[in-house]
Amino acid sequence: MPKRDADELLAIGRLGAPKGVKGDLKLQSYSGETAHFLGLKTARLRQPEAAASAAASAAGADDAAKGSRKLELKVQRISESGSGLIVAFVGYDSPEKARVLTGMEIIAPRSECAPLRENEWYITDLVGLSLVAEGRALATVRSVLEGGSDPWLEAIIPSGAGQGGAGRSALVPFRKEFVGEVDLEAGTIELLAPYLLEE
Repeated sequence: MPKRDADELLAIGRLGAPKGVKGDLKLQSYSGETAHFLGLKTARLRQPEAAASAAASAAGADDAAKGSRKLELKVQRISESGSGLIVAFVGYDSPEKARVLTGMEIIAPRSECAPLRENEWYITDLVGLSLVAEGRALATVRSVLEGGSDPWLEAIIPSGAGQGGAGRSALVPFRKEFVGEVDLEAGTIELLAPYLLEE
């Protein structure tokens, strides 16, 4: 695995629906921690990759830029609210204006992200890892999806020899019953339940 760059931009949270009448938006922290958000003066935003690809395909080449847009906005205010966060940006002072930001991710350099504890990983570091069982690579992680209390690994299983195509996908719950050791240096995730990849 390549050495990780401290300046690499990682997604740390996602903007939700407007709340109230002053342009506030709900903010979900991907790590569950909030302290690293509270000092934000500016925020870098981007459209999530899956949404950007869908928007570009649906809109055609002329509007493809809208699907992959990035913004840098000044934070008007940010605070904790219940189990989450509320944020407002300069220039987006009504629910109608703020709504266009719903679904966008906040990104930050790896060095400014929430520190990892034991058995924690950034989502971006899991994408591209091989799912292995008994020393054999069975699939590759294409994305990590939200799944209630636990995320899901979207795994791509290669087509058999001579079959062509990109292979089929399967979902693996990212839980200790189903996955074992994550080895970033080796680029592997131990799959304890290979039957999850069966059709």
